[in-house]
Amino acid sequence: MWVVRELLRLLTRIGVAVLIAIVIAELRALIGGGDVAHTFQIMLLLLGCFMLLLATAGTKVNQQKAHWMANSHGVFVPRSFGLGEALAGAGGPTLSPSAVFAGSGIVLLALGLFL
Repeated sequence: MWVVRELLRLLTRIGVAVLIAIVIAELRALIGGGDVAHTFQIMLLLLGCFMLLLATAGTKVNQQKAHWMANSHGVFVPRSFGLGEALAGAGGPTLSPSAVFAGSGIVLLALGLFL
């Protein structure tokens, strides 16, 4: 089930980026005139490069971060690193944000080059 969830996350990111490229290409064509297809292709390439740039930024993992959870009275208390950590990861593995950005960037670059 986690595979489907992560694929949907990746496809959603790609879909949003393509929609942004379409909107920018249409707006540029309406305002300045010109070829929509060429502008769309350029926007795909630019957004693909931007996503690859974001993928290289990585995620900063703070080992000293305090984990909090609400107890039965709704008060937030520090969570112990026992059962709570095991249950938190029970949903299966997830793709890192860098992997999602890299995959999206590669797809957008491919669309921009071959469209």
